[in-house]
Amino acid sequence: MDYDFKNWLKDRAPKGRLDQLAPVIGISAAAKLTKLSDSALRKYEATGLIIYHRTAGGSRMLCIEDLERIRIIQHLIKKKGLNLEGILRLWALLPCWEFRKCDEQTLESCPAAKDSDRPCWVVLREAKGCEGVDCRTCEVYRFGAYCTEDLKSLVHGLQGR
Repeated sequence: MDYDFKNWLKDRAPKGRLDQLAPVIGISAAAKLTKLSDSALRKYEATGLIIYHRTAGGSRMLCIEDLERIRIIQHLIKKKGLNLEGILRLWALLPCWEFRKCDEQTLESCPAAKDSDRPCWVVLREAKGCEGVDCRTCEVYRFGAYCTEDLKSLVHGLQGR
């Protein structure tokens, strides 16, 4: 999937450092940019693969990281042969409690630690995140997608500590 991010950003990006989490593009424009349908992008959200920013009026807005996450999802589907459920289960293997450095008491009561089928941000969707942290800004959600190529060494590295 080829994105023309450089030209798109050159025309729209503010001068100076670009906030990777700032909502910058609507779902219809993102669909055109990614060559996916609006409904495919909505399905990614419904299944929990991505958390879009919502405006006060409820419109979905995407940030730069969301566009990169969509590229990663498409790579996992087209190049690795995974489906949406497979991607969710892969991301469910991320030990969020290790990244968040949860204590034993928090870990015992955390539903995400007990659910091996869904990533923490899907399990905790109804609770609006863990410990008051918005899942959209959490490092587990934000950077978990980037770990998929080398998840095994990541998990082994965490176990070796």
